[in-house]
Amino acid sequence: MKSKQEALARAMADLATESILFEVILTPKPGLVDAKDPGSHRDMDIFTFVRSAVSLSHGFREFFLAGFTGEEDLPALFARIRPLGMEVEEKMFDATGKVNTHKGIIFSMGIILAALGRYARTREGEGIYTPEETEAVLQLVTQMTQGLVSKDFQSLAHRPPATHGERLYVEHGFTGIRGEAEAGYPVLREKALPALRSMAKEPLTLEDKLLEVLLLLMAHAEDSNVVTRGGIHALHEVQAAAKKFLADGGVRHPGYKETLGTMNDTFRQKNLSPGGSADLLSLAIFFGKLEGLIH
Repeated sequence: MKSKQEALARAMADLATESILFEVILTPKPGLVDAKDPGSHRDMDIFTFVRSAVSLSHGFREFFLAGFTGEEDLPALFARIRPLGMEVEEKMFDATGKVNTHKGIIFSMGIILAALGRYARTREGEGIYTPEETEAVLQLVTQMTQGLVSKDFQSLAHRPPATHGERLYVEHGFTGIRGEAEAGYPVLREKALPALRSMAKEPLTLEDKLLEVLLLLMAHAEDSNVVTRGGIHALHEVQAAAKKFLADGGVRHPGYKETLGTMNDTFRQKNLSPGGSADLLSLAIFFGKLEGLIH
């Protein structure tokens, strides 16, 4: 039994690592690091991201095992993996020379892997996951993180905000990735994953499909990375640009890569990077791999 759980943990960690590598090499991505250029980032490039991704693999395995082997309730499981997340962050910073490449994805992928471990422990059968099983895993995420936003931000009633996330919460009511997790990642459930499933049998390349999902996420996500860099009006600008891209045909338009290139130039000039959408794309890729939609 132990060897089976170890093999499963390694397999899930590999899928998670592959997913963030798929995201970074996807090209062209407006404002984001990809195989062509670093987007709006001056302190990192694709090689930084590859080093970072490799450093996370062991931690991903530990997140899954925490859920698979733990006997505590779901909120207690979340409390247990938070220190593990900080350890994984330190490995990331060691690999990148203190550059923050994957802090957001460590948080989200860590929670999802722990929830997946808890689900897999009693799962009947093997092989690819169904959409219903994906939903069950995301429901576990919601239960793990119940009350997270109020708990993490309750002290703001007595002190000024000390981080970008706290400032956005105070000024705009943005709950950020905490709110996404507590709600079970609704933009994944309602937008990204249905799109991936519907495109499964279309004659599109994997690159086409993932770029379409990225722009769909950019159109709908409350991307705190964009707001931090450019303010609330910048978020509206990014969302509007993504919605226009999709309305004009998205990746089914023959000149779509030129459009994304122009968007990249604009975002770079304005120092905008939809990093939150990129993290959500990594999660969509992960579930796409679990469901056999991405190989």
